[in-house]
Amino acid sequence: MTQKQKGYVGLGAMVVLAGATIFGSTPLYNMIDTMAAKAVSYVPGTYTGSAQGFGGEVLAAVTISENGIESVELRGDDETPELGGEALKKLSKSILEAKSIQVDAISGCTITSDAAFEAVKQALVRAESGDTSGQPEVKETKAEETKVEETKTEETKADSSSSDKTSDTTAEAVSYTPGTYTGSGKGFGGEVSVTVTISEAGIDTIEFKGDDETPELGGEALDKLSKAMVKAQSAQVDAISGCTITSDAAFEAVKQALGQAEASADTSDAAEAVSYTPGTYTGSAKGFGGEVSATVIISEAGIDTIEFKGDDETPELGGEALDKLSKAMVEAQSTQVDAISGCTITSDAAFEAVNQALGQAK
Repeated sequence: MTQKQKGYVGLGAMVVLAGATIFGSTPLYNMIDTMAAKAVSYVPGTYTGSAQGFGGEVLAAVTISENGIESVELRGDDETPELGGEALKKLSKSILEAKSIQVDAISGCTITSDAAFEAVKQALVRAESGDTSGQPEVKETKAEETKVEETKTEETKADSSSSDKTSDTTAEAVSYTPGTYTGSGKGFGGEVSVTVTISEAGIDTIEFKGDDETPELGGEALDKLSKAMVKAQSAQVDAISGCTITSDAAFEAVKQALGQAEASADTSDAAEAVSYTPGTYTGSAKGFGGEVSATVIISEAGIDTIEFKGDDETPELGGEALDKLSKAMVEAQSTQVDAISGCTITSDAAFEAVNQALGQAK
């Protein structure tokens, strides 16, 4: 064979190999991936890892069986429950499903996600050699937490069953004046407000509004709390796990509303005992920014209107407070209503101004 013929043979061989590579690339790469996957073997056991998250340490406990990764438990006690805590729950499921840390980070929780990936990676590295020495201790796994939560639930059921026996007595001890009452509290993202409707039978409805709360967390929590409070006929219900701040805001808001309803009931008899001379009366007192004046119009039926003027009060705070107090006092036919949260000085000035006016009307 001549040198030229050898060259043709070599060129033909290269063309054949190139074609084989092109047409067989997909199965070839799949075979390589399969071989690579088989190359990673783990020793059965439970392995842990840790990394610095957004608020503190994030711990991972990875359980390996003969079949591979059986469970992934992530814990970060110092992460924000509504954000980092929820992110760890989602990542745990994603990593277990993918059998890998090659999953997407949780949007808005990059630092917590990176810590979770690093912690699981450490655990898997240990699992490759079966090394359990020197690994961080996860004192309480999700399984144990579930048992604790179940125990708490059973205790709550036991408490509620015993409290059911005394609920009638408690309900009789607290009397509310039928009507619609409002309140508010500082939630996780912003203000949480409530509207409580009361009839002769008790608390009919509790409607929360928290536009700045996370819909999937705070929003769901408010819905659950509303139902629980109506059922209990009280604000004395359990906070929603993972939404403590939102729950506390809801409790505060309902407490304010029920406080107004109680005050109305307490002063209903007193209102009948006090007789006023029909007419228009005024009073004033020193508020937060300046003078707060009140104009009270009284008819034969009682207090018809209360109009406040406080030009030097902050419109969004003191101004709103005066508007709420005006409605509450007319409804209660008295100044015995709750001060507006966050506007104590303005509220006190309003009470003083109206009391002056009512003093003239006696």
